Amino acid sequence: MTRTGFITLIGLALGLLMNGQNKTITATDLHGNWVLELNENEPVRDEFIFRRQKPSENRRAAVTITITLLEFDECLVDYDERMYCGNVGRTDYSWAFDNSLGIINIYRSEKWLRAFKEENPDEFKSLDIPDKYHEMELSLIVLKNGGIGLEIMNWE
Repeated sequence: MTRTGFITLIGLALGLLMNGQNKTITATDLHGNWVLELNENEPVRDEFIFRRQKPSENRRAAVTITITLLEFDECLVDYDERMYCGNVGRTDYSWAFDNSLGIINIYRSEKWLRAFKEENPDEFKSLDIPDKYHEMELSLIVLKNGGIGLEIMNWE
């Protein structure tokens, strides 16, 4: 009887362990800073992947773009000043996550346009203009170390 109970417990523990490996990623799991590091000393590459923020070994040689995914579909994008000759800063964006496709879409949306849409929805609809513009499309990928990254699929 003890042997049967022990085997049952091991089977149950293995079943729970295997089930835990199939955890789906939610929008909350993606909140935080993601960094694309472009090292001037590296050869040109075909893929561009944002990773969780970590300190760079050679910060002076690295040009970075940082995406901060926030609650309430808000997003900040911080372009390194060396990319655009000092004319940079944080820019407000919005984002949406399609869990079934593993795709994140980042949209540029002017605050005054959103305010106008909220205050005058009928007039806004009659103008037939978009309230947001597609900026970037990212795909969830699994990195070699088992973590997740965000690969650029489309960048307007």
